[in-house]
Amino acid sequence: MVFLVISAGSIVRATGSGMGCPDWPKCFGKLIPPTHIDQVSWKPKIKVRKGEMIIRNETLLVAIQNFTTSDSFNATNWKKYEKHDYAIFNPFHTWVEFINRLATVVLGFPVMLMFLLSFFRKHNKKLNIFLSFLVVALIGFQAWLGKIVVDRNLEGSTITYHMIGIFAIISCLLLLVHINKQKVVNKTASTKSTIWISVFAVIMTLVMVVLGTQVREEIDIIAKQISDRSQWIENLSYMFILHRSTSWIILIVNALLLYKLRKAMDYRFQLIMISILLLSELILGIVLAYANVPAVGQPLHLILASLLFAFQMYLFIQLRGNYLNSSI
Repeated sequence: MVFLVISAGSIVRATGSGMGCPDWPKCFGKLIPPTHIDQVSWKPKIKVRKGEMIIRNETLLVAIQNFTTSDSFNATNWKKYEKHDYAIFNPFHTWVEFINRLATVVLGFPVMLMFLLSFFRKHNKKLNIFLSFLVVALIGFQAWLGKIVVDRNLEGSTITYHMIGIFAIISCLLLLVHINKQKVVNKTASTKSTIWISVFAVIMTLVMVVLGTQVREEIDIIAKQISDRSQWIENLSYMFILHRSTSWIILIVNALLLYKLRKAMDYRFQLIMISILLLSELILGIVLAYANVPAVGQPLHLILASLLFAFQMYLFIQLRGNYLNSSI
């Protein structure tokens, strides 16, 4: 479910649907988003609920009370939406953003169930309760941050924080998976040097993703000024060079990690997946850079990076856990 939320969010970014719903948690002040411009336009003789929105004269207006519209527009029943001045209705963007929000809501159900079940877990009960509660809290924080992102009209820094929050949730869930599985001790593979290399690999992937979100924010700005995709890359700042250079550091670090763990069968699946994801990310990065940033490649790039982070983080958790167990 977490990766479905990441996928939905990346599709929102790729399609430019982030402001499809100009308010939060409702959409144009409605529980069910509008599907046609008539639903967000003023009309006579209709019932309007407090908080519902219309677009009039390129301005987003909010109903200040429940009322029925008369034959002519009465400005005293409305006020200008003050959190931002974005006043565009696009039904496709609206429903892409709404589905993204629904995915987050659906994610809340298994997370709450996990938290409740943690109280009945005998093995590592306190740690299970703490980590499960932390996941619940982080998802609540993500929801609040989503509101801030909309209120600030997709301000760049808030989007980056949003991504870091998702990675924190992934890390907590992986810890929960690990502590509730039978541990397999591998004394030869779980060494301090291997653990530190895996830590560095995780950190560099996180740095790459953060730099990638900065590049994505620059592309969003450039796309508003230049419609020709072939000119986007050449107009990027040094951030693109940093992002690209980081990918090569990640390749070297993970190659070293793979070499040190080449005989460790306990981590074979994780190592295979990391190799596949690394290769896929490099190929996709080249495609994005030299094929005019195809729209489908942008969400896929982020999803693959998230999966890479997850496998690297789980490998680190396993290495550290097995090292600690072998020291007892």
